[in-house]
Amino acid sequence: MSEQSSSKKHAAEHPTGQSSKRPSGQSSKQPVKQRQMRSVARRKKKQTGGLSRALRIAIYTLSGLFVVFVLTASLLWYNGLLPEREQLPRLKQRISAFFSHFGTSRLPEGEVIGIDVSVYQRQIDFDKLAFHHDNSRKLYTEAKRYTTRREVDFVIAKATEGSSHKDKYYNYNRLKAHEKGIPFGAYHFFSAGSSAVGQANNFIRVANLQKGDLAPVLDVEPYKNQFPAVDSVVSWLRQVEKYYAVAPIVYTNQYCYDKYFASDKRFSRYHFWIARYGGQEPSHTHLFWQAMDNGKMAGIKGAVDINVFRGSKEELSLYTIR
Repeated sequence: MSEQSSSKKHAAEHPTGQSSKRPSGQSSKQPVKQRQMRSVARRKKKQTGGLSRALRIAIYTLSGLFVVFVLTASLLWYNGLLPEREQLPRLKQRISAFFSHFGTSRLPEGEVIGIDVSVYQRQIDFDKLAFHHDNSRKLYTEAKRYTTRREVDFVIAKATEGSSHKDKYYNYNRLKAHEKGIPFGAYHFFSAGSSAVGQANNFIRVANLQKGDLAPVLDVEPYKNQFPAVDSVVSWLRQVEKYYAVAPIVYTNQYCYDKYFASDKRFSRYHFWIARYGGQEPSHTHLFWQAMDNGKMAGIKGAVDINVFRGSKEELSLYTIR
C-alpha cells in the first residue's frame, strides 16, 4: 500500500487530526490518585482494626481481673479471712497509716484534745510533740509561718494485748509523757483467745499506772474474726477496777457499741470512748471521741489517732487514779 493511501486511511479514522494515544500526563495522574485513595483507605481500616483489637484486649483483661477478684474474695470468705464489719475501723486505721501523708486531716473542735499511740507510731519525739494547724484547722507535721501551735492535752498509750504481749514502746511513752507533764493513760487490747483473768493480770503488771494517771482503758474490738465474749469483758473490767479503785473506760467503735453494749445494763456504769470518723460525733453520750485515725502532728512519723475529751481540762482530772 502506498504512503498516500495510508495517510488518507489515518485521516479517515481520526477526523480531528488527534493521536489515538492520550497525553502522557493524563494517563499517569489517574492511576496515582487511585493508588493514593486506596492507600488512605487501607490506613484507616488498619487504624480502626487496631483500635478494635486494643478495645477487645482491654475488655478481656478487665473481665479476667474481675473473675480473679471474685474468685479470690470467695476463697477468702469461705476460709473466714475477710474482715467483718466490726473490724473495718481497725483495717481503715492501718490503711490510713500508709496513706496519711497523701490526704488532708483537720484538727477537730474541742477544748481537750489528745492522742492514743502504740507500736505503730514507733518512737515518738516528745520534744517536738504538738499540733500545728492553719486557720482551716488543716494539720501539718511541722511549724509553718501560717500555722498555730497547740499542745497535746493527753496521751493514752497501748500497754498490753492478750495475756502476755507487751507493747515495745509503752515504757518509753509513759516515761516521756510524765517528763513533759502530759496527762497519761494506758489501754489494753482485749483478745478473744485468752482468759480475762490472765489479760487483766498482764495489764496490771505492765501498765504500772500511778496516782494522777488517767483511768485504765479496755479496747474491745473483734479479734481474728471473733468478737470477745461480753462476760469476759465484764470480768476484766471488774478485776482491773478492784485493783485501781476506779472504773475503767471502754473503747470501741460505734457499730460494736450499738450491737454489743448499748442494751446490756452491766455497762451502764462505765464510760465509753467511741471511734467514729468523718466528722460525726458518736450517737451515745461518750466520754472520749476518737475523731480520726489519720491525724498528723510534729514528733510522730505517719498517722496518729486524735481524740476529743467531752469536757474541760479540770473535768479530765476527775477520771484519774487517786
